[in-house]
Amino acid sequence: ACLAGMIMSQSYEKELRAIERACQDIASSGRLTKEQNAGLAEQFGDRFKNALQLVDGGKVHRYRFRPSGRVIWTVKGRKAVYQVIPETNFCNCDDYYFRVMNGQKALCYHIIAQKISSALKKHETSDLRDTQYARITRQWRKA
Repeated sequence: ACLAGMIMSQSYEKELRAIERACQDIASSGRLTKEQNAGLAEQFGDRFKNALQLVDGGKVHRYRFRPSGRVIWTVKGRKAVYQVIPETNFCNCDDYYFRVMNGQKALCYHIIAQKISSALKKHETSDLRDTQYARITRQWRKA
């Protein structure tokens, strides 16, 4: 069990390093090169392809609240709109709960989409008042 945990941890760290490094390069150049595309496709497979479709389809949204400066990211996936918290690599999708939480993967494709769209500055942004925060976050809170 210890060896399996160590291997999972190495693969988890490899995914995180790959996306962080790629996004730094993308942010400084302002574009996704063929080489980066190929490297990310090799690392993430279908998750990268699906993430890129979300980015290209304008499915990533940033809500910026004033005056607090709070930011919420959402990604419109196939089944719902998911909240992504990039600082903690969290998403409230099923894939996150079933594959990321049990250590199979480090990132779901919604998180990958958020990170790439942020690096490319290719996302919708809404500037809202802090008083609108509860309305936006209501969909993720249990009644």
